Amino acid sequence: MLMICAALAGFFARPVFDGVFEPISRLFMLADGSAIKPSAKPTSKTKPSEPEPPLGAVQTIESPAAEIILPELDSSDFIVRKAITDAAPELAPWLASDGLIRKFMVIANDLSQGLRINKHLDFLKLTQPFAVKQQNGGIFIADESYQRYNALAQAIDHSNTDAMIAIYKTFKPLLLQVFSEFSYPEEYTLETLFNKAVTEILSAPIIEGQIPLVKTPLRYQYADPQLEALNPVHKQMLRMGPENTRMIQNKLRVLLEKLETDKPDKV
Repeated sequence: MLMICAALAGFFARPVFDGVFEPISRLFMLADGSAIKPSAKPTSKTKPSEPEPPLGAVQTIESPAAEIILPELDSSDFIVRKAITDAAPELAPWLASDGLIRKFMVIANDLSQGLRINKHLDFLKLTQPFAVKQQNGGIFIADESYQRYNALAQAIDHSNTDAMIAIYKTFKPLLLQVFSEFSYPEEYTLETLFNKAVTEILSAPIIEGQIPLVKTPLRYQYADPQLEALNPVHKQMLRMGPENTRMIQNKLRVLLEKLETDKPDKV
């Protein structure tokens, strides 16, 4: 589940760029000042009063931040992977697959509906199996099962908040390309989807202590009917354990608070 948050750094921000951009390439700035060369050679478009820069060039302006040229969606993996690993180096193991923007958006869309669809999460599959322990005649989730998610939760927690917000703002046009394929009504925006996804994660219960299970012919189920009735996202957060769930939720709250602080003053 997640990259969710890697992708989800962008989760909640609002639009920050105005103007019309060509769908092939767009020019933006990373807030951390780092310049990234795209893997493809897109064209760039400057203001009519300014000379056209050379093909694929990174234009310099009088600003402490550096500009990058966004490639086409299908050629964006290198530049997206570089930006995220610069902001959150520990997330690198979960960024090895192709089609990152599209995969992030599909997962965010699932989360916004309280869904966890396995085929969309194959590239995040854990190598260690789900583990249980037997104690006093009962079956419980083993601590080792929670520990499978420690590295991911810590990678999210250690990510640079400002840099992750800047990544969302930078790559939002590519996110919007995928979002448009979902064919939502006009009033349902990218921010609506992200806010719903974050709400699902933040509303997941945190259960301290042992969680009893029952074994069925196909799988384990929660012994508590209320837990078994939870949606797939909340069940996934339970499988991550209370400490990892708390860590991820706290990071999302920090991101939300930072975004709220960054909002321009209303006149």
